[in-house]
Amino acid sequence: MSSATMSKGRRVNGWRAWLLLGCTLAFPAPSPAAEDLPPSHSVTPELFATGFAFAEGPAFDVQGNLYVVNYRVLGTIGRITPDGTASIWCDLNKASPVEGRKVQANGLKVDSENRLIAADAGGGRVLRISPDGQQVDVLADRCDGVRFDAINDVALDRTGNIYFTDPGNSSAERPTGSVYRYDIRTKKTTKLATGLAYPNGIAVTPDQTQLCVGESDRHRLLIFDVDKATGAVREPRVLIEFPQETQGNILGGKFSPDGFVFDDSGRLYVAMWLGGVVNVVDLASGNLLRQYSAGGSQVTNCHFHGSYLYTTVAAKEAVFRLKLGIKGCPYWIPLPAENREPGEIAEIKQE
Repeated sequence: MSSATMSKGRRVNGWRAWLLLGCTLAFPAPSPAAEDLPPSHSVTPELFATGFAFAEGPAFDVQGNLYVVNYRVLGTIGRITPDGTASIWCDLNKASPVEGRKVQANGLKVDSENRLIAADAGGGRVLRISPDGQQVDVLADRCDGVRFDAINDVALDRTGNIYFTDPGNSSAERPTGSVYRYDIRTKKTTKLATGLAYPNGIAVTPDQTQLCVGESDRHRLLIFDVDKATGAVREPRVLIEFPQETQGNILGGKFSPDGFVFDDSGRLYVAMWLGGVVNVVDLASGNLLRQYSAGGSQVTNCHFHGSYLYTTVAAKEAVFRLKLGIKGCPYWIPLPAENREPGEIAEIKQE
C-alpha cells in the first residue's frame, strides 16, 4: 500500500546524498533479459474480481486460492477459490482487534504450512493466520520495546524468516521509515535499516543474497546485501530510479513503487501506485525492461499464478490479470533436506 488509506497523494522528490551515488536512471533498451517478455503495453488486463474496499496483498496458496485484503469492508481478508467463489475468509475486526486502532491487513504471503502471513497496517502487527482463517497469531508488534506504526508489506526467505517494512508517517522531508526481520526460530525481531522515506514493497532475491525494498517517496528501488549467517544487511544502493518523464511508450512521472514480485527468471514486476502500470526491472542491471497496464490507477501489488500476473487496483476496487506467459518465482523455497537444520520445514510448491 502506498500511503493509500493513511495519507493519499503525498509524494515528493529528493533523497539523501549518499544514496545518489551509483543511482541508475534506466530506460528500456534491447536486452537478452527481455526476449521472452511480451512488448510493452501489448497485453490487455482482464478484470478478474471486484468488491474490495481497498484492494491489496494478492497471494495464492498451494490449492490455488487467491487472498486479497479488504473484501467488502476494510479489515477483512477475502478468498477466491479456483471455481470463482468469493467470500470473507477472515475478519480481523472480530478475530484479532486492537484497542484504539482499526486493524487492516495490507501485504500478504503464504508460508510453508499454507498459513497466511499478513502485514497489519492498521494494527501495526505481523500476523500469522491458520489455513482455515480461524486462528490469528501476533508474531510481532514491536521492536526493542517500541510499537510498530503501520506495517506495509512482508517477504519470506528460504528458511521462513519474515522481512517487513514499516513506513509509518515517513516522507522525503521526514525519512523515518524502517525495515525489520523476524527470525522464525528465535522469535526475535531486529531492525535492519531506518532513515527511509516511505519503505513499501519488499522481496528477497531468488538467490537469497539480497533484499529489495521499494522506497516510495523517492520513486526508487533500493537493494541491500544480506549476510546469510546473521541476517544483517549492508548499506543499500539504488537499483533503479524510475523515469520521471515519458519516453516512447514507457509512461513516466512521479509514480511511487508499491508492491512487487519476482518471476522465474529473477526479474522484478513492480506495481506503480498512481501510474496504473507494472514496471519490469532486470535485477542484474537495474534496467527497466518492460511496462504493462495494470488495469487502472492506484495499483498496489501483484502476484504470479500459472502464466498470469494478477494485480490489485484500489481505484477500481478490483483484481485484474495479465496473460504474460511468464511464471513466478516461488518466494519461499526451503533449502535441500541435507542442508536444513532441525525444525526447518519441507517445501511449499507453488505455480
